Amino acid sequence: MRRLHIAAHKQRPSLHTQERLLASLLGALLVFLPWAFGTMHGWSQATAFVTALAALVIALLPRRYDEATSGRGGFRLQMWPRLLRFPLFWLGAGLLVLLVVQGLNPAWQWVRDDKQWWMRQIDHVTWLPHGTQTPFERYNLWRTFLVYATVWLSICALWVGITRRRTLQVLLGVLVANGTVLALVGFVHRMVGETKVLWIREFRDASSFSSFVYQNHAGSYFSLIAAVALGLAIWHFYEGRRRMARSTPGPVWLLAVGVLVFAVLFSFSRGAVITLGAFVVGAGLAIFILRSVNTVPSTTPRAVNVLLALAFLTTLGFMVRYVDFSTLQQRFHEMASLGVNESSVYARLQARDAAWVMLSDHWVLGTGAGSFRFLYPIYIKDNPYLYEGGRAFWEHAHIDWLQIPIELGLTGVLLIAAGVGWCGWRWVKGRGWRHPVAVMLFLGCGQTLLHAAIDFPLQCPAILITWWVLLVAALRWQELDGGTDRV
Repeated sequence: MRRLHIAAHKQRPSLHTQERLLASLLGALLVFLPWAFGTMHGWSQATAFVTALAALVIALLPRRYDEATSGRGGFRLQMWPRLLRFPLFWLGAGLLVLLVVQGLNPAWQWVRDDKQWWMRQIDHVTWLPHGTQTPFERYNLWRTFLVYATVWLSICALWVGITRRRTLQVLLGVLVANGTVLALVGFVHRMVGETKVLWIREFRDASSFSSFVYQNHAGSYFSLIAAVALGLAIWHFYEGRRRMARSTPGPVWLLAVGVLVFAVLFSFSRGAVITLGAFVVGAGLAIFILRSVNTVPSTTPRAVNVLLALAFLTTLGFMVRYVDFSTLQQRFHEMASLGVNESSVYARLQARDAAWVMLSDHWVLGTGAGSFRFLYPIYIKDNPYLYEGGRAFWEHAHIDWLQIPIELGLTGVLLIAAGVGWCGWRWVKGRGWRHPVAVMLFLGCGQTLLHAAIDFPLQCPAILITWWVLLVAALRWQELDGGTDRV
């Protein structure tokens, strides 16, 4: 009878029905984003927005807890006060207001005839932030508004509505499982030589991998999810130590890390491979710090650790020996031998220089969200290598650190910087370097920012939305743990 009493005492309260529904909506959103071709199209962006809006509505509904869901008696919980105390709620609202002002004050209008299109300047309020009038189907400010609003709604819903660490654990687990399946799809594509994305659609002039239209987006996404998998693996390892458990799911997540790392390599994205290497260095240092602050001995038999290490090394050796990485090797060889004269590197350097000129003209008020692709031709029309007589169309600057300030101006940059800065301050205040999940998620997000300095991963909504959700999830996990003293 005593043993039964102890077991009952250890039972955790069940999740509230509304929290289950919220987790289902957020999980469905995170799963949907990459499968919908990276959410690069209007229909998928609208779908993601509606899902995130529903998630925030569920998160804000008052909750009535009973003994089964609280473990300490019944009470009623109001959710909206927590939202009003969330700095990212106000900063995100400010950014969306900025986009509305840009949209209602267009300075350029998209015009076309039977042969070509061009941008025509129109009257506008010159001292206010301004944007462009362009077709929704070709991309415009309101498409960007949907993406940014989805980010805002998702992180607010997560921060307000998730009250249990178990919910975050399940949510991140679903994200890793989904990423692993996507990676396997990418492997199959490479092996059979499939050119249609998900066997459904072929994109002209696109280098795709798995469900992503652009291989560099795929590489950046899988790098980010690999960081999540590693964080879960390390957390389960130390949690198992704390509970004196004989085994944990940690090895399963380590296996997922291996699959996701190979997905980065198979994407043939040089930028993603380079930034993944930087992440590995940072993760190694973080693991050393985690080991130094945790003194609880491991209860896992040494033989199990040895067998796991041998299995991992055997798998690694098999992949290196029998998998064809010649394409990736050739791409790095060309970059190393030709340097800045390699065609892709040279084009990006030329594009970056033109983007710097564009930024110098519009750094205060910006050109308007989603406007870069329409106004950039003005700055490259005298560069025959980039313009190709009007045949080349640069949708992005291939460097987010320039394109975002060009479009949003100083006000938008300050709002975003304040949001990222608050997250960093909160992470440091909670000693995030002592928390396995928080430190790996922040390192993974930092890896994406590094990639954004040489490419445009943040222009992919699947990456941008997931990135912000992971950043806030790391902080929320820290908070639910009551700080980071417990590893």
